[in-house]
Amino acid sequence: MTAAMRPTVAEIDLSALRDNYRALRAFANGASIMAVVKADAYGHGAVQVSRALKDEGCASFGVATVAEGRELRAAGVTGRIYLLAGYFAEEAEEIVALNLTAPIFDISLIEPLNRAARARGRIPTDTFLEIDTGATRLGISPDDLGAAIERMRNADALRFEGASTLLANAGDPASPITDRQLAAFRAGVEALRAAGFELPVNHVANSAATVLRPDAHFHLMRPGLALYGLPPVPAVREHVALRPVMTFKTRVMQVKRVPAGSGVSYGHTFITPRESVIGVLPVGYADGYRRGMQQGGEVMVRGRRAPVVGAVCMDLTMIDLTDVPNAAVGDEAVLWGGIGEGMISVNDVARLAQTISYEMLCTVGRRVPRVYRG
Repeated sequence: MTAAMRPTVAEIDLSALRDNYRALRAFANGASIMAVVKADAYGHGAVQVSRALKDEGCASFGVATVAEGRELRAAGVTGRIYLLAGYFAEEAEEIVALNLTAPIFDISLIEPLNRAARARGRIPTDTFLEIDTGATRLGISPDDLGAAIERMRNADALRFEGASTLLANAGDPASPITDRQLAAFRAGVEALRAAGFELPVNHVANSAATVLRPDAHFHLMRPGLALYGLPPVPAVREHVALRPVMTFKTRVMQVKRVPAGSGVSYGHTFITPRESVIGVLPVGYADGYRRGMQQGGEVMVRGRRAPVVGAVCMDLTMIDLTDVPNAAVGDEAVLWGGIGEGMISVNDVARLAQTISYEMLCTVGRRVPRVYRG
């Protein structure tokens, strides 16, 4: 069976993606949007998502690694591609060759990037300064800005187009952590401008801050999860209507009636309490459907919720179809997604798996075909 024939697919609704982009753009107040398409667009397909959003007028895209930027360039994605998760000095040459906009998150990276820009003849090469305002992740601390400015002045092949930072707690609109970080960021930008750097493109706002913190918008917002239809925190749902973009689904491969007292799957962690109808699904943890789903997980079959029973296997999952009338081989089984009363939220699935929706989306396996519609 070829990958295209697999019954287990991630269906990607590009019309929902476009609707989400428009809904978030309504919060812009003059800012532009950088669509964050790292991690294969959170499992949705970075190339297809970028092309769809480019048609909506999006001109900036955020990736995590040089390889992700290379993939987009090879697919013909033009516009600005921002590198968001760091790099090593030896990658500077390829960064310049691919015309990626990379951060200076450590003073030691200024000279390698400047040298690569000169060697390539790409002068100026745009870059931005990543300031660590309190998330204690990548970034130059405010105390080191003075030393950074001295190195920046000698980087004749670089144009420092802006500054950025990571907000650690943007999901809480009243967070004093965010207030302190924004104050530190503004102070850093003022110091850089006082030193002669114009910084026309500053960016801070993630999905939550895009919706909840207009004081964090600056020139460029960088939503990720919200683009894919999921509010990162409940407060976001109160302000904007988002449509889930991914529906993860499969089809029933086998149906069997078993007597009460039958053990199901490895270790017999589930014993049927009655005569039961058990369905076998061709999906497992190798596809991104986590083992934790055996503790309260449900899938949607024929408009009914069918509980996951027994241990989720690498390639197969069992469900209880006893209360789903006329369930049959070939029936669609929605693992998450859908609409209306028939929807299973990936946020609920993530809670059962003791993780977050970001991880659930990103771990849908490569062997699961992405099917695009809309």
